[in-house]
Amino acid sequence: MKNLENTQINHVISLLENRLQQNESPNTKVVNYLNALDLEKKFKLDSSCPLTTEDYLEEIKKYLEYSVRTNHPLCNNQLFSGVNDEAVIAELISIVTNTTMATFEMSPVATVMEKEIIRKMNETLGISGGDGIMLTGGSNANLMAMHLARHRKNPNIKRTGNTEQYAVFVSDQAHYSHQKAMMLMGLGLDNLINIKSNLKGQMYPLDLEEKIVDAINNEKIPLLVCSTAGTTVMGAFDPIDKVTNICRKYDLWHHVDGAWGGAVMFSSKYKHLLQDMSKVDSFAIDAHKLMGTGLITSFFLTAHDGLLKEANSAGGNSYIFHQSENAAFDIGPKSLQCGRKNDALKMWLTWKSKGDIGLEKVVNSHFENKEYLVDLIEDNPRLKLLFKPEFLNVCYQVLPKDSNVDINRFNFDLRFMLTQSGNVMTNFSSWPDGTTFFRHIIADEKTTKNDLDRYIKTILSFA
Repeated sequence: MKNLENTQINHVISLLENRLQQNESPNTKVVNYLNALDLEKKFKLDSSCPLTTEDYLEEIKKYLEYSVRTNHPLCNNQLFSGVNDEAVIAELISIVTNTTMATFEMSPVATVMEKEIIRKMNETLGISGGDGIMLTGGSNANLMAMHLARHRKNPNIKRTGNTEQYAVFVSDQAHYSHQKAMMLMGLGLDNLINIKSNLKGQMYPLDLEEKIVDAINNEKIPLLVCSTAGTTVMGAFDPIDKVTNICRKYDLWHHVDGAWGGAVMFSSKYKHLLQDMSKVDSFAIDAHKLMGTGLITSFFLTAHDGLLKEANSAGGNSYIFHQSENAAFDIGPKSLQCGRKNDALKMWLTWKSKGDIGLEKVVNSHFENKEYLVDLIEDNPRLKLLFKPEFLNVCYQVLPKDSNVDINRFNFDLRFMLTQSGNVMTNFSSWPDGTTFFRHIIADEKTTKNDLDRYIKTILSFA
């Protein structure tokens, strides 16, 4: 197919604009649901002949028809939702400019932007003289923390590989990415030690210290503790200050996984949930989860300036990382990636456009919506709130009219029925005792109280 002419590009933009406008209509579904096998039949890669321009546009329409509308106010399925206007513009600019973040030479403006955002984020957390980098998601940020902790403990590992048994400590509510990091780094799943959590989902400092001592007695080397700022299911914030004190006592790296809850750093009203962040070793935040910057806008921050480059640099000087007056600005040597797109522009335009006041307003509005939804649930006899949420995860059950019906199976089936209908997308979780419940995520700044009313009305009508 020949290159699309400007008229076709304009037509695609018109399709996208129309899609976003449709999200505001109460008649628009979150998704036109098809199961995987039926959807697979609609998308076959027949590449025997090029498409005409008309067919090409039809292919785009088909993609849009069956894709989830993550900008829809009733799409509350995962720990992200919605994309702000600044992020959409930034994505268009970044794909047209198509620069790579490996070197300053190829991406001068974006390099300076990323560096400045990281400086500003560290400053906001009270970290002076730190460093950081953007990467592809909070999972990779947790991997990076583990990697830097090991390098600081033994820099020779770059050449010799693992020669000791290291122990890593996480809450039993922590993200599953820690397991993947342990496997990838050759540390072994048996050396990932789960720490008990309380009824609010927060890590028990006493259990942490006891298990660190146990690891030492078993001739393991305690390496890292990962606290969580906003756990996946309950939205809990671990006691960061108490964990930091324990890490200092036993010389462990303290990483805070704030991929979900880290955005409270922008709110003077809720920043207290991040206690004494100036003393932690590293921190992760996904701006795409709460700030509407779109996938992927992930940051890894660390108090240890220069350690990223020390741990990650490995060749490339003969053909890409050349000595020049700007060599100190090359990001590639301190990254695990080489080619990497400019994701900084999304956060840059969002922050510049909204300002500190605007970012705080976004965070605070999420909390206001959470409180409103909690009130709706507590005021309805068909709904049961499982606990008062500390953050933006609202967990509740829908009560069946017949008390003889298995409540857990009822909620499981109801949630899947809602997904199939396409009217609402909300997630569910289960506890070890089998309790199954809805897990509503507040994450889209465009969501209104009227949308939340409609959400509850829809669920009850299906119930």
